[in-house]
Amino acid sequence: MQALTHMIATGWPLALAAFFLGAVFGGLMAKGGKDEAAPRPRLRPGDDGLSAVAAELQAARELLAEEEAEAGEVAENLQKLDEAIKRANGRLKLLSKAVKQAK
Repeated sequence: MQALTHMIATGWPLALAAFFLGAVFGGLMAKGGKDEAAPRPRLRPGDDGLSAVAAELQAARELLAEEEAEAGEVAENLQKLDEAIKRANGRLKLLSKAVKQAK
């Protein structure tokens, strides 16, 4: 019995750490695969280096704009969540006050 409790006591933190590492690396791998699938401009034999650099800069600007749009959406969702939590907290305070008055 003691061995079982020792195994459980040491096993759950390791399992939790493995879960989080898997989630982090899984997310990074999925994001990396998405970036590689995006079409990138290639240098052709007749092109000069300057036009290739300009095309790379344009692609980087587009990627940055997409990430900024996603960040804006996340910020908006967090703001909505914060407002909902504040409303729920206010309702809980009102309910708590009504229960105390009813006693």
